[in-house]
Amino acid sequence: MAFHGDLSSYPLPDLLQWLDGSRKSGALSLSWDSGQRKLFLLEGQITAVSASGLRERISRVVEQTGDARGDVVLNALERAQSVGPGIDQDIREIAEEEMIGSLVDLIPAQGRFHWTEDSDRGEDEWIALELPLRHVLFETLRRLDEVTDVERALPHEQLVLRAAVGARPKHALQRAISGILGTKDDVTLSRVRLSLGMARSIVARGVFDMLRAGRAVVVGAAPIEADPIAEMLEKGAILVRERQFDAAALIFASLLQSDPGDRRVREFARMVEREHVASIYRELPPVSRFSVSPSPTVLSSLRPEERTLLRWFESGADLSAVVLASTQRELDTLKSVMRLVRLGALSM
Repeated sequence: MAFHGDLSSYPLPDLLQWLDGSRKSGALSLSWDSGQRKLFLLEGQITAVSASGLRERISRVVEQTGDARGDVVLNALERAQSVGPGIDQDIREIAEEEMIGSLVDLIPAQGRFHWTEDSDRGEDEWIALELPLRHVLFETLRRLDEVTDVERALPHEQLVLRAAVGARPKHALQRAISGILGTKDDVTLSRVRLSLGMARSIVARGVFDMLRAGRAVVVGAAPIEADPIAEMLEKGAILVRERQFDAAALIFASLLQSDPGDRRVREFARMVEREHVASIYRELPPVSRFSVSPSPTVLSSLRPEERTLLRWFESGADLSAVVLASTQRELDTLKSVMRLVRLGALSM
């Protein structure tokens, strides 16, 4: 199946949510006045991203980190070879940053899209990734909400930047920026952007994150106050990537109490729940059927809703049917099923 359309009538966030919820596999091509991107999907996971000149841009950024020569990285990318564990991780981080930055630019630009279930990469200039689509959507919307903050902190190209004394940043893009700022006492934002060869919005976002973390300063300007909500959201996103969903849920609960109206918090909650559900389904497919074999000891420790789940499974229903029949939320039902499996009350 293939279809295309205008992002003014089918907004990009809605399109990405549909692809994620449907766990689609294929290729999504996006185009607008200032560029184009192609995302390759496998059941809701982004497996690669493609764009003209992408490998050269990534190679330039890696070279600025000082960890590898740009021509070595470019040659390895063209041959689809590994540069080395550390550098390979840097490449994925930079490709992810470039992709999310381009999506942030695209939402207000209102371009066009084309979806096809043919995921052949052909001659496309692609970089391999392994990212949940819902994580990318969450990051895109979070950064879109913070665009005004970035523009307020970095209003023009001739701002003079200076690296702050401290630990070397962990993220590859920030290490590249830090490397450029370390070449001279004072470097303009324009110089940083031209050295990296990336879009202004992407570079400005990287500099903004460094300003907020105290790793860089704008000469003559007051330091940016840290945004505690943004910091907690970043930590929560890392926990989700590491599949520590209960810990991420605790962060959401804390954020909800502090600022229940913040859209970033609501999007974070959706992302945590969807990723947790998808993680359970990877372990227990929706078509799974279970045999019921609870011992008297196990039965005595079960809650009423868990006993109801056992009766449904005894009738021969598969997991998807039980989830639909349950009065609990999908995630709560799946967590109950996981608990029953751990207790030995259910076996596949």
